[in-house]
Amino acid sequence: MLILDTLAYIYLSLFSLYHIIQGTVSVFFPDFAIKFNEFLYGFKPKEKEQLKMTFRPWGSFAFAIGVSGFLVLSNMEKYFLFLIPFAVLLIFRAGYRFILKKELMEYWKVTKIQNWRMIIIQLLGVILFTIFTISRL
Repeated sequence: MLILDTLAYIYLSLFSLYHIIQGTVSVFFPDFAIKFNEFLYGFKPKEKEQLKMTFRPWGSFAFAIGVSGFLVLSNMEKYFLFLIPFAVLLIFRAGYRFILKKELMEYWKVTKIQNWRMIIIQLLGVILFTIFTISRL
């Protein structure tokens, strides 16, 4: 279990850092957020002005998720139950990527490889967070 625990800590660290960076970029630098997300996810949106406006509330949410993750990391043994909503968030994100894969390809130009890469990364988090949580119950 030590290896899986270590992987859960590493995943949560990267998950939290990513959300803080994504949140900051989205709220304060929405023009750059378009390019940042094109690089990360491969999407190429047709309409950018409304998307930039949407980035601000999404970014605020992302920032809060990142801060919450670092708070959990401060004592993961004590706050392990907070991994459940993080796992649910990742399930939703992987789920809509799977369900909307055709739309992501058609409207956002996300390739199959880019989409499956993100689904796998998200499901890895679900697995690690779930194993960590169950092992503490």
